[in-house]
Amino acid sequence: MAEKDKVIGKALYTEYRSGSQTYQLMITPDGVNSGGKYVPAMVYRRQVSSSRPRRAWKSYSLPSLNVNEFGAFTTMPKDQAIDSAKRRLEFMLTTINQMVGYKYQLYKLPIIVEVASEDLDGIRLGKTPYKVLGRITRVRKALGFSDELFAS
Repeated sequence: MAEKDKVIGKALYTEYRSGSQTYQLMITPDGVNSGGKYVPAMVYRRQVSSSRPRRAWKSYSLPSLNVNEFGAFTTMPKDQAIDSAKRRLEFMLTTINQMVGYKYQLYKLPIIVEVASEDLDGIRLGKTPYKVLGRITRVRKALGFSDELFAS
């Protein structure tokens, strides 16, 4: 990541396998983009296989945190923070239940990479964050993940 890029948080990437299918899941953090606009956390997901190796990423945003009119995060009481976390997890429940139903198993380890405010510029516009995915690809390789995303 270039020195001028301001790191605002971390993205979580996990990969799940079931037979010849792979389910990829990435969660980007809440943050403020380079223009000072609030961008909520996003969930990106896709299912790939040998018959569909280049499927597009689908995404949805998670419920927003406490942000004031200037895009700055505000503190909240502990109970409210716990409720907010529960709402976010409930929002992801359909995705998680789908993976459980198809018997997906975690493949290797979760990966965490940095996200810069510039990465949030595209995310705010609904674009897939390919620079973040590029970082994930480099870490996958360094950790010894297979080059293939799915079993043949």
